[in-house]
Amino acid sequence: MIKLIKKLLLFIIIVLAAISIYALSFINTIEYSVTESDLPQDVYTTSGDLLSYAKTKIVSLVMASDEDKYTITEEFLNLIILDSIHKNLNEEYDPLGDCTSDACESIFTNEYYSINYAYAELNDANQIVITISGSTNKILNKETALIMVFDVDFNILNMNVVFTLNKYSLGEREFSEALLDRIFNYLGKESIENSVSFGELNLTDYTYTISILDAMS
Repeated sequence: MIKLIKKLLLFIIIVLAAISIYALSFINTIEYSVTESDLPQDVYTTSGDLLSYAKTKIVSLVMASDEDKYTITEEFLNLIILDSIHKNLNEEYDPLGDCTSDACESIFTNEYYSINYAYAELNDANQIVITISGSTNKILNKETALIMVFDVDFNILNMNVVFTLNKYSLGEREFSEALLDRIFNYLGKESIENSVSFGELNLTDYTYTISILDAMS
């Protein structure tokens, strides 16, 4: 009987050790660090009405070269992201300023987690990469980032631009769209969609559509 108990305890210890190793391995694959230096510095130092400036940028797509369209779009998205944060999420957010409060440093924070940074950048394939970084505030205190890669479709005849999700990852690890649904359902899909200050964000189809005509009005 004692031998059986010893074998059972050994088995439990091995299983727990295996689970711990797997858990740590998983955490390491999604751990991802973003700092202030990754933010678009020129956008965060822009003064005046960010939305008006963003609209001017997107209207300029009509006459832009194919190469310039992508850089214009990148800057437009960063202006809209920051404008949306200030108007609908956290008007005190200013991570490049002299912060003395959590509201200044983070887009959102509570006792369990913080959302720290959100920005857009072009990759080598002329896709738009949206990075939203955060950290846990309990137990492990780890950083990660939701990284979403969007294909960009310029339709100048219809006067719009459509971004369609191609893939996403937490840190360097890719997951199924089902997990992405759960993440946004937890955060509140509808409230996030409504928080965007310009364009139509659809977190069911994972598209974002901007109208050049609307920017002209």
